Amino acid sequence: MSIAPISPVEPPEAPAPPARDSILREVLFALLAAVVVAGLGAPFGWLWSKLAPHVELVQTQYGPYPIDPEPEGYWADDGWFILMAIAMGAIVAVAAWFLLRRYRGPVMLLALVLGSTGASVLAAWLGNKIGWSHYMDLAEHAPENTHMFRPVKLRTGEASLWLGFIPWVRGTMLIQGIAAAAVYTGLAGFHVSPTLRYDNIPPEYLTPAPPAPGVATYAPQPGYSYPPPGAQHPAEYPPAGFPSGADQAAAYPPPSGAPAPAHPTDTPHTPPGSNTHAASTDPTAPPSPPSDLPRS
Repeated sequence: MSIAPISPVEPPEAPAPPARDSILREVLFALLAAVVVAGLGAPFGWLWSKLAPHVELVQTQYGPYPIDPEPEGYWADDGWFILMAIAMGAIVAVAAWFLLRRYRGPVMLLALVLGSTGASVLAAWLGNKIGWSHYMDLAEHAPENTHMFRPVKLRTGEASLWLGFIPWVRGTMLIQGIAAAAVYTGLAGFHVSPTLRYDNIPPEYLTPAPPAPGVATYAPQPGYSYPPPGAQHPAEYPPAGFPSGADQAAAYPPPSGAPAPAHPTDTPHTPPGSNTHAASTDPTAPPSPPSDLPRS
């Protein structure tokens, strides 16, 4: 147990967090991210046209006709597009979360959604245009029994302009934006800081919690050092410099209502082996003879 004098101290002040970047800078980076994500629709569409199955047709006197009466390739194109859009949205969200960590927030989330939607529109258009000219040339001029493959086409998504200048998208083309928003929001939900930035945590999350009312924080006075962990306590007690006698009573008075402790000098010393029960407490009584003398 330590008996060093203690005194209340104040908790250390936390360093002030760096100032957040301006909203204009955050918007500019969000627009840049949206443009980059939308541009990824080009490789997305090319990869979709290579991986998705193509419906095989044969030229007849009435035009191209599928070899299979009920080809599944028409719906397989949409299935491949949906799976690839989900994967693309998740990759984009994770990349933006770690690469643009200083600009995390709702503005970046909106940019990812808009950029992913634009990427889906570009991928659906480009994937259908790859090989489309060659297919139309064969469909119009190829002789009968000529086999050809129709380019991929998205049938469950649509994009157009409302009133001639307002873009709108619906159906499968929204899958990538939904996946990007879900992954980005999930990463934000499990982040340690409400600002989503390690270098911009509010001061109340860095400052130690204040002590409970009525409880003070103590620290040893300068010049005193606690023994290292595992060290034995000193054999002497009290330690050197500790007040004793009247000074001890003045420095550490007993609690109110408690009887004052007897001073060691007020109690007579009794040697070992003496009969303390036979000693008389009356000062006027004559001393008793020693127990080893013969009795008359």
